[in-house]
Amino acid sequence: MLRIFYDGECPFCSRYVKMLRLSKTGQVQLVNLRKDDAAKAKLEKLGLKLDEGMVVEDEGRRYAGSDAVAYLAPLTTPSDALNRINRAAFSKPSIARILYPLLRSGRWLVLFLMNRRMIQDGEDSSLARREIFATFFALFSVFHFFNYAFEYQRFPPSWDMVLVLGAALLTFFRPSSARVLFVLMLVSTISTIVQAPAQSNHTMVRSAALLGYWLSFFTAMARNDRISLVFERFAPAGCAALLVMYFFGIFHKINTDFLNPATSCAMALWQLMPRPLSLIEGPVIEHLAIYGTFVVEGVIVLALLIRRFRHVGIAGGIAFHLLLSLSGYAMYISFTMLALSLHTLFLNEKAARAIIGSRFILLVRRKLAEPIYKLLALSFILWLAAFAFVGNYTLASLVAFPLILPFCWATLRHGGKPGAYVARWQTLSIGMVVGVLFFINCSLPFAGLKTAQTVNMFANLRLEAGDSNHLVFTSDYRPFRYLDDVAVIEGEKLGIVYYDLLSWLEQNPDASLTFEMNGRTYRNQDSETLAQDIEERLHPIWIRKWFHFQRVHLGQPEPCNV
Repeated sequence: MLRIFYDGECPFCSRYVKMLRLSKTGQVQLVNLRKDDAAKAKLEKLGLKLDEGMVVEDEGRRYAGSDAVAYLAPLTTPSDALNRINRAAFSKPSIARILYPLLRSGRWLVLFLMNRRMIQDGEDSSLARREIFATFFALFSVFHFFNYAFEYQRFPPSWDMVLVLGAALLTFFRPSSARVLFVLMLVSTISTIVQAPAQSNHTMVRSAALLGYWLSFFTAMARNDRISLVFERFAPAGCAALLVMYFFGIFHKINTDFLNPATSCAMALWQLMPRPLSLIEGPVIEHLAIYGTFVVEGVIVLALLIRRFRHVGIAGGIAFHLLLSLSGYAMYISFTMLALSLHTLFLNEKAARAIIGSRFILLVRRKLAEPIYKLLALSFILWLAAFAFVGNYTLASLVAFPLILPFCWATLRHGGKPGAYVARWQTLSIGMVVGVLFFINCSLPFAGLKTAQTVNMFANLRLEAGDSNHLVFTSDYRPFRYLDDVAVIEGEKLGIVYYDLLSWLEQNPDASLTFEMNGRTYRNQDSETLAQDIEERLHPIWIRKWFHFQRVHLGQPEPCNV
């Protein structure tokens, strides 16, 4: 008797085996491994990986995966189109080995989207960490929506931002669902592409984290891994993005104008802190605000890298970014929430479960399940929107604190629980790839390439027009010269890199403008008069979407311009 062992919870697998018409009519037995525990245990004892595909047993011989479909294909009768296609495609084992991984990946995706476990899936080793991250990332996405709507004046919001807000609210109320987090990651990625070129710090850090998520997702799908491995591989990528952000948060600021109290962005943020903090003045607070940034961020990085002090780094990062969010300089709460979500990725699963299971968090989760408390949480978000609309970013941040502090308190209280960290090469490799790519992206200004989309971190950094205020990298060693030519358009104060100006004129052929560059005035220039430069200098439009430059103040010193 021919026996086919298959996954009964995979709709494609079930339909496939039931629609097959084999020449051994009446001698075929279909065994659903989801229901037949004895058969499952027997095959597992033989060392078969049941999630790699179906198993066929005939006359004492067993065939698994691609070998199974290759064995069945010649037995298929040409009764209908499916059977004829199956016979033609899988009769040769060499072709079956090429095509079968695609079918297996499709099965993995279907099981994930239908929220069904794999046959041999073990315990979810990252459930609590994923839930904590999803909660913070959902809150970040809500604040990101209002940040773009009001501070960046993109109101009424575009369709992609509406999708982000909807997915964020769904994730906030269902943070344990891997599928809901998947939806938020998907719409966030779509929004990133639609909104490009994006220049804000938090958008670029989010892009690095999203890259890590999709590398992890498609790796797991291609390898047919446990679904929980998606988050396990993503977590190191998010950690790498945070560490790179901290590195350039320090490195970009090693310049004369950030260290100058008269122009430093550190003082600009401090002076817009709520009272009584903003009333504290003098040389001491100036040095603390400027040099304290280097010390605090450096200590946080070191603590995050040392397992024994990792919970101290998480706590310090949370406190530091919450303090920054109180400044009215910008709607910093978006960046704060993204940073907090990435800090939580440094938690081990034992500590994360202690946080989720703490009495206070259990109470909060129980209350949020009730409609009245859901409305209360939404009311805080509406108040946040109102304060952001009028530009009072300090109050916008304070209104968000009741949504944040319960989770922050529990993280600080239980985040130091000792536990094992996953450190397998396959788990860390995606984090290394994301870290290297993000590091290269953030270092491009020092090579003379783009200055936007590189995490400027309120740094007062000036590298344009053949000059540099950085104390390590001067303009003499740049391999690329895109930053050398800077035009100042008539009637404007800030300069624009000539490359960006050419790109804008090409996309606005009816526009004409007068500008000054390198001591010379160019009058009534448009896409026709500059056609030769446009043709010779500009890259294809798909490259330019990710290749942009900050506006620059050509005088000295460089003021805080974010």
